[in-house]
Amino acid sequence: MHTALLYIHVLALVYWLGGDLGTYLSSRHVLRSDLGVESRQTAFKILMECDMGPRLAMPIILGSGCHLAALLWPTLLPAETALLGWLVVAIWMGLIAALHSPIGHRMPSLAQWDLRLRFAVVCTLLAAGTYGFTLGLPGWVALKILIFAVLVACGIAVRFGLKPFALAYLQMINEGASEAGNTAMITHMGVVRRYVWIIWLGLFVNAALGLRVITF
Repeated sequence: MHTALLYIHVLALVYWLGGDLGTYLSSRHVLRSDLGVESRQTAFKILMECDMGPRLAMPIILGSGCHLAALLWPTLLPAETALLGWLVVAIWMGLIAALHSPIGHRMPSLAQWDLRLRFAVVCTLLAAGTYGFTLGLPGWVALKILIFAVLVACGIAVRFGLKPFALAYLQMINEGASEAGNTAMITHMGVVRRYVWIIWLGLFVNAALGLRVITF
C-alpha cells in the first residue's frame, strides 16, 4: 500500500509539472501578435487541455499525501485522516470534471463551489501544518503541508488573475486582434505567470523535502 501510494504521489507531481510546462509554452503562442486569431485560438485550446494535468494532480497529491501520513504516523494521525483526504479528492475531482463538461455551462454556480472548496483546503492545510509542528510530526512534513497550502492559494490567485486576460481574449475572438488587446493579454498573463513560478518553486522544494534532500 505504501509503495503504491508513493508512486501515485510522485506521478501526480510529474503530471502537475509537465502539464504546467505545456500550459506555459502554449500561452506564449496565444500572446503572439504575429499569429492569426485562428492560430492563437488553437494554441489556447492546447493550453486548456494541458491545464487539466495540474488541475487533477493537485487533489490527487492531497489525497495520497494524507493517506501516506496516516500510514507513516498512525499514533499521531487517526485512520480517518486518509478517508477524509480521499473524500475531499472525490468531491474536488467531481467538481473539476463537471466544470469541464456541458454541466459546467448549465450550472455556473459550480465554479463558486469549486472556489469555496479550494479556500477551505487552504485554511485547513495552514491550520494542519502549523499544528503539525506542535503535534510531533517531523518538521519537513509540516513544512510540506504549509507549502502545499501556498500552492493551492496561488492556484486561486491564478484564477482571479486570468479573468481580465479572458476578457481581452474574448474581445480578440469577437472583434479581431488589436494593439490594446494584445497589450492587455500580455500584461495580465505576466501577472499570472508570477504565481505559476511560485507554484513551480514550491513543487521543487516539496519534492526535495520528500526525498530528504532538504532536512528540516
